[in-house]
Amino acid sequence: MKIGFLITYFYPKTGGAENNCYYLAKELAKKHEVHVFCSGAKDSEEIIDNIRVHRCKEQFRFRYYFAFYPSLIKKMLKEELDILHVHGFGFIQHDIAIKRYRNKYPGARIFCTPHGPFMALNKYNLFGGIFKALYLPIIKKSLKQYDYVVEVNPSQKTWLINDYNFKQKQIKFIPNGITPETFNKTNEKYKKQIIKKYNLGDKFVVSYLGRIQKYKGIWQFIDILPKLIKNNPKIVFLAIGRDGGDLERLKEMVKKSNLEDNVVFVGEVSEKEKLILLDISEIFIFPSEWEAFGIATLEAMARKNAVVATTTEGSLYLINEKENGLLFNWGDEKGFFNKMMQLLKSPKLMRNMQSNNFVKAKKFLWPEIAKELEKVYFSAISSSRNI
Repeated sequence: MKIGFLITYFYPKTGGAENNCYYLAKELAKKHEVHVFCSGAKDSEEIIDNIRVHRCKEQFRFRYYFAFYPSLIKKMLKEELDILHVHGFGFIQHDIAIKRYRNKYPGARIFCTPHGPFMALNKYNLFGGIFKALYLPIIKKSLKQYDYVVEVNPSQKTWLINDYNFKQKQIKFIPNGITPETFNKTNEKYKKQIIKKYNLGDKFVVSYLGRIQKYKGIWQFIDILPKLIKNNPKIVFLAIGRDGGDLERLKEMVKKSNLEDNVVFVGEVSEKEKLILLDISEIFIFPSEWEAFGIATLEAMARKNAVVATTTEGSLYLINEKENGLLFNWGDEKGFFNKMMQLLKSPKLMRNMQSNNFVKAKKFLWPEIAKELEKVYFSAISSSRNI
């Protein structure tokens, strides 16, 4: 097959959609010709892990959805693909490119992994609310260009059908995953260095991994941390990930509550250090307002963390409260505190969840997930030829 992926940002950029695209493309490129079309600082062509990456220079960008990289259409139209797989919807530049591509190559099967509904949060500022109200009808019309849509968790089917008018037969379930290397054993010498670096020798570590952004809900844990410390003075919270706009506000919260000795904003780290930090952690929190999946949760599960998370789509799929974690509702800090205390007071429960998570995470490996996507692609091509 000749497969193309269309995404706003691509490796080395990281994030849920970016990781999904990169690892699937990497696995599929072992057997197929795979192209990725994305934005970039300049027009360039390169090969990464057998993936032919076409970067298109951004001439203009306003926030997330409004961007203009005119070479995209020209580069896409040079490649006659069997499959064009688009990541995310709501991007005007992409919608125009897909329409042009469909006109030139009507035989290509076009997929979309939206990752989540357009502007998924419940509340936005005035500008955001107006933008969503005006732009959503246009998006719904543009979605008619797709032959199939990929849901990354089973509950997405509801809004894909009810809100975006997809048909049941168009929806394919392909979850997110992690790499087999996520399970690699820790270098004990390096682990000791990391423990010393962050002064974690006799600490009880709680971790978060992801962007430091307001909707990720980290502030909820900082709010309940003083009460948790009264029960366990050795708690240290590691917030791992790059600033997404909320770091300074959170640091001020920490300072006002005199929590400087109990909170570490780690920032971005190497893959090796990330896995070691998750190894040292006992409980992983993911208190986000909205998540389609939660690859970070899977990574923490693979490193034997118990999980406390909000009832987002992704966490409802990954977490079973009888087996591997505990859930609370966004904004319910009392519920969050109670779930944390449930684990702190029951080391046996926590250990059981950690063990169960290690086993469960092994069901979500990118090589196996790519095989399932490959089957879906072949089926789509076969169906188109029988029409």
